[in-house]
Amino acid sequence: MQTPNSIVSRQNTPLIVELVGLAGAGKTTLAKALSQQNAELLVADELQLRKITHLPIFATHLPSLLPVLLRSYRPDRWFTWEEIKAMVYLKGWPQMLKQQAANNSTAILLDHGPIFKLATLNAFGPKRLKSPGFEGWWQEMFKLWASTLDMVIWLEGSRTNLIERINSRKQKHFVKGKSEQEASQFLDRYQLSYEEILVNLKRYREPALLQFDTSHTSVGQIVDEVGDMFNLKVRELYVNKRETGVSIYPH
Repeated sequence: MQTPNSIVSRQNTPLIVELVGLAGAGKTTLAKALSQQNAELLVADELQLRKITHLPIFATHLPSLLPVLLRSYRPDRWFTWEEIKAMVYLKGWPQMLKQQAANNSTAILLDHGPIFKLATLNAFGPKRLKSPGFEGWWQEMFKLWASTLDMVIWLEGSRTNLIERINSRKQKHFVKGKSEQEASQFLDRYQLSYEEILVNLKRYREPALLQFDTSHTSVGQIVDEVGDMFNLKVRELYVNKRETGVSIYPH
């Protein structure tokens, strides 16, 4: 994946890319292949409480989230700690991306990023998240991440292949070892939620979308096509900044 010198020299305008897909679709394999092919691609870390540099983001955004969490009481379960961390991530992660943009990376790749977290909250979060009191929060998140994400790489596969991969690998997963019907229902629920989140993002701004069926497309083919799109989108970012004279990175 070659990058022109004129693109390398730009500052604070990396391509922000999210890698999404159902379990077993090959996201980890592709992320490794892309980072090996392009030294200027940064696979971003998630916000983690055990990292001292990440603590200020939690400290800043968790208090402001509390009124949202307490909004619209409904007689259903409370938020889990993982869901609260996901909501903090969604609000505070663009701040961390701005800091990471200073390392002159051509692109920053997000795995288990905002679309994944929004889709998980949408499909499996407490019912109160679907109440009118949370509509403002959802729209704020859609607008924030629509202005942040430049590209989405969506990996798909047949349900049979995905379930076989989940069952054959060492990692734990909720549907590992379950019946094909139960596993398919779980994956279908995630798929519909992903689609719903993308539709809502498009209302504010449509990121470039690349979709691949990993049941029929090799990792090498995907890397080549993604590389071509990377170069095209990075050129667009560079030209846009040069013409406007300002950074287009979201504030």
